[in-house]
Amino acid sequence: MYNQIEKELKILVTKEEYEKIVKSYEFTNPWSQTNTYYDTSDGYVKSLNGACRIRTIGEKKIFTLKIRISADSHIELEKEVNTNTMAEITDEEVLGWLNKYEIPASELQPKMSFTTNRRLCDLEKAELCADETIFDSHIDYEIEYEYKKPHDGIPAFNELLSVIGKEYEKNCPSKIARA
Repeated sequence: MYNQIEKELKILVTKEEYEKIVKSYEFTNPWSQTNTYYDTSDGYVKSLNGACRIRTIGEKKIFTLKIRISADSHIELEKEVNTNTMAEITDEEVLGWLNKYEIPASELQPKMSFTTNRRLCDLEKAELCADETIFDSHIDYEIEYEYKKPHDGIPAFNELLSVIGKEYEKNCPSKIARA
């Protein structure tokens, strides 16, 4: 189980900028992950400024519930599950999280699915992620600075972005919003 406050900065970049960032730092080889997002027919999870998904990486399936608490932070509840279908989840802890936020598990329906090819660069105080995301109608490129330790990450992120001549400026809605 994974339960924490997640803090991140992210920026959309062009394919060329993405490739330059990837060549400039020591990223892992990419892996593919498919994210399927769920909500009720009336958008209840979205109304909580939240997201509910099952992420599939190879044979591994991970349930995640995120609830936004500020512009750059959210509560993230995460646990490996044995299914990639929300209706088949029987894990009491996961069902308890949904109950805590009054999300009716039986009413959750798949809303969208997309695949991200992700690379990671491990830094002292953060992880730098380079994502190529394939949606139904387009592909986009995102660089994410995810905090591991509390610090002022904007100057550090700006230094990393300097190789492409950019500074952090919020221009990146969530992947679910971009889909």
